[in-house]
Amino acid sequence: QEEEPDPGDLSVDDNYFQEQVWPRLARRVPAFSSLRLRSSWAGYYDHNAFDRNGVLGPHPKLENLFLAAGFSGHGLQHAPAAGRAVAELVVKGRYESLDLRRLGWRRLVEGEPLEEDGV
Repeated sequence: QEEEPDPGDLSVDDNYFQEQVWPRLARRVPAFSSLRLRSSWAGYYDHNAFDRNGVLGPHPKLENLFLAAGFSGHGLQHAPAAGRAVAELVVKGRYESLDLRRLGWRRLVEGEPLEEDGV
């Protein structure tokens, strides 16, 4: 950890990748040995630290606040269903297409993470 770049500095450290990350990737997956870095970017990875799953639905204490957040890297994949679900909640007051209550706030309030074996 001492060798990792400062997370507060979002400038790209190509040398760190070339000297630390890429050799380990190439050892683990030999096909990577022929790959070379062409471009890069640095940014923060937004995620739900509680259980790494999205939080969807009405806020438990703030009236008229609906959320679809915390999906992290798979947010783009979930966006169409999450958008439709929130629209159904706002317009109809309930889920109609998919029952996504398990992604609601209850699990956070009650401290019961939604365990996912694939993560």
